[in-house]
Amino acid sequence: MRKRDHDDAGPIDLRIGKIVGKRWQIIEKLGEGGCGSVYKVQDIHTMAKAALKAESNCIAGGSVLKLEVQILKRLQGRRYVAQLLQSAKRTLYSYVVMTLYGHSLNFLLRRCRCCSTSTQVRVGINILYGIKQLHEVGFVHRDIKPANLAVGRRGKEVHVIHILDFGLAREFILNNSAGNVEIRPPRSRALFRGTVHYCSTNTHARKEQGRADDLWSMLYVLAEMKGPLPWDRIRGDEQIGRVKSETSDAELFQGSPEELIDIAAHVRTLGYLSRPDYHFIYRKLADVMCKGRYKFSDPFDWEEDKFTHRKNSRIKSRVRSRASNENRSAELKNPTSKEDATNGILADLTPQSDRSTDSEEDLFQEADFKKNELGF
Repeated sequence: MRKRDHDDAGPIDLRIGKIVGKRWQIIEKLGEGGCGSVYKVQDIHTMAKAALKAESNCIAGGSVLKLEVQILKRLQGRRYVAQLLQSAKRTLYSYVVMTLYGHSLNFLLRRCRCCSTSTQVRVGINILYGIKQLHEVGFVHRDIKPANLAVGRRGKEVHVIHILDFGLAREFILNNSAGNVEIRPPRSRALFRGTVHYCSTNTHARKEQGRADDLWSMLYVLAEMKGPLPWDRIRGDEQIGRVKSETSDAELFQGSPEELIDIAAHVRTLGYLSRPDYHFIYRKLADVMCKGRYKFSDPFDWEEDKFTHRKNSRIKSRVRSRASNENRSAELKNPTSKEDATNGILADLTPQSDRSTDSEEDLFQEADFKKNELGF
């Protein structure tokens, strides 16, 4: 291990090729923060890829990775959330290995100046699901933003948005003297935690963040998918907070489905102790999908170029196949080779609608949003 500089609390630098925990080989560095670095690693036994976060042990104020491990353990086994694969503490640094995801929403949205309603509402349902999973295990994220949201790498997971980076999360539940779980009392004044562009007005006012504040961040992300937020060019915490307070829901969601205004109206009624009506929010987003006949298996806007390329390739393939096989219908019925059986017209005539598996269309169930696991 090498230190990038002489600051003991600075980011650590693990060399490419190094094997960590007798299992994970460093492939490349993906990024770094004030006190930690993220790497793409490979299991030397199975060749499976994963993400490794490494953090210096010389950190004032406590370990961020320790909090992440605690949250990942609580989330273990839930769908569409990062899975904890390994964690340990070494002499100079600690590390955690978890699920590796694809590009962040921040990266993908650069390809779409104004997203379609289909992409917007499906992203909304994805984020809502992830937020609810975190809330059900007793934590608020406090930093929902495009950079902390990422798509899966393969299969149906490419249509799933996952929530990342729990470094600013806070537990909002505790066990009382009777051993029962209850909501943690709010502090009279809290330190600022989050990202100014996406945080709630409560956060600007230094109030304790609750479940509703994560939902406000979600709504700001969704609003921005249709164009710049009203405070996009404003600088300064106080000034941005003032613009947020003065912006009406109708102005915020200009160009968006009116259902988002209904969702904002609901979130506006919530206090720190309030449990959001996740099912109501889901139904509003699902109604938009139903009206527009959108499917979870539809390509996202950032996939359109790839999707169009695949579609054009299939059309060209069909034309070539028809031309070369014009007088060979008998051979197509009884192919003489494996290649004949798997290419050309027989393969290309499969209807596109039939290629979407049931699992893709069943990414989320309504029951997922009805559950109240904490009871409050």
